[in-house]
Amino acid sequence: MKRFSKWIGAVIVLCCALGFSLPARAENMSSNYIVLKGGIFSPQNDKLNQFGTGFNGEIAFGHYFNRYFALEAGTGYFQTSRTTDTYAEANLNFNVIPLTIAFKGIIPLDKFELYGIGGGGAYFLWTNTNASGDDHYYRSNYSDSKTLVGGFLGLGASVKVSSKVFLGLEGKYLWTSTVTINNYNNTYSYNTDVNMNGIIVTLNVGFLF
Repeated sequence: MKRFSKWIGAVIVLCCALGFSLPARAENMSSNYIVLKGGIFSPQNDKLNQFGTGFNGEIAFGHYFNRYFALEAGTGYFQTSRTTDTYAEANLNFNVIPLTIAFKGIIPLDKFELYGIGGGGAYFLWTNTNASGDDHYYRSNYSDSKTLVGGFLGLGASVKVSSKVFLGLEGKYLWTSTVTINNYNNTYSYNTDVNMNGIIVTLNVGFLF
């Protein structure tokens, strides 16, 4: 994974260097856009290795400084969950709302764009666990919330389907800080150190204005 992140970082640095050195965006081309991203989040944390692939959704506002460089500010929601029945049937859910800033280094190819993206921000995590024993004799509900900081690197591609609409595909790897989640019920309590490292893959639709 370190080699992978270094390779993506090198692509982003190269594209950004082009962005600062080459002419401004062509006339009659929109400088701002809104993009909706929908896809999956797959956790890569050892403590979450039994958690499944979950939903990821984002909305971002972007601005092109020129054809080769853009800035995005975004938010959204992603989650992962698991069900366990070791001692009692329990549904564990991890939910995250990110607030992020990202830089895009772009290689324009007529109607197509290839780009590297990198950024970071705050990730607001809350957990919900619902547990019940045999014949519903035992029931327990507990939750916790934390704020993490994190960063991501990724690659993407998009194509303009009209003068104002584009479609795209994007993949990112997310790293976050580690926090201690407090789980508890009426009988016992325990702590778990987790982060939200993971892979995010989305299909995108954007609107230029």
